[in-house]
Amino acid sequence: MDTPSTPRKRRRTVLQSRYFSTSPDPQNRNQHDSENTPGRSHEGHHPPSPPYPQQTHQSLVYTNSRFFKPKPSDLDANLTDPAFLLFYHDFLDAIHDLYYAKPLLIQDYVSYSPWKVLIAVTLVNKTSGRKAIPVFFDVIQRWPTPASLADAPLSLLFEIIKDLGLGQIRSQRLIDISQAFLDHPPQPDTLHPSRGKHTALFVTSDGSFDLKHVQYPPTPISHIPGCGPYALDSYRIFCAGGDDWMNVRPSDKELVKYLQWRWAVEAYRKWDQTFGPGESIDLDYVRALTATLTSNSTAPNQSVVLPN
Repeated sequence: MDTPSTPRKRRRTVLQSRYFSTSPDPQNRNQHDSENTPGRSHEGHHPPSPPYPQQTHQSLVYTNSRFFKPKPSDLDANLTDPAFLLFYHDFLDAIHDLYYAKPLLIQDYVSYSPWKVLIAVTLVNKTSGRKAIPVFFDVIQRWPTPASLADAPLSLLFEIIKDLGLGQIRSQRLIDISQAFLDHPPQPDTLHPSRGKHTALFVTSDGSFDLKHVQYPPTPISHIPGCGPYALDSYRIFCAGGDDWMNVRPSDKELVKYLQWRWAVEAYRKWDQTFGPGESIDLDYVRALTATLTSNSTAPNQSVVLPN
């Protein structure tokens, strides 16, 4: 009589997807987290390029989604379902198109340097980006550090930026910003009272919403001359690090479009200028947002125009 043998267990595989996060083995969790921590480039914030998911034809594949509770999924059955395949590939194509529709802003390009961000927004604010950004690169090339720009001849600086409008005011402002970075450089852990106000959403006692103009919250750069809401929003979105960008409600339309893109690509959520993050993105939303971003990709505002 043959000795009974224990049946072999079927190996369980995990679905690989850029949209669904896998649950690593607890013993390897720390290693998994450290290897997947996104870094920052010296050319701005660029999330890692999303890999195409690896398809597997093993049955009983388990998924772990940030949106849905884990449950067994028969991938073999799904891959034979025309409706599933149509939506799956359509959604991947839509996300791919959205990823490359990223708004290109000068603040993102120089986000590694808060000083350069403030110099850029001083020139770009209320001015066409197609005119202001080449002037910004000219200024930075002549005076590449706060110390050098603080000592720049006011008359020469005026001649360079006068065509942007408010030449005398902006010239002095650039020098004052640079001097402030020398005298009192921003420290991430030191907050200063902010000038100006921004719009905040409040929930009333009856459950309705109310928009109010309130004092802008303290930031590490609020003591720098000329740092109004636009400059503070730009700093918090591109320089502050962590999750501070998620708390910004800008009024500038280019920053609004950037945050709509970033919330969709990094957090997979819809985002509204007034109400903030909403529900999960879907195919229609991704396509509509991509169309909006690409149709305005040539707008002469803050788009980066690289020097020759």
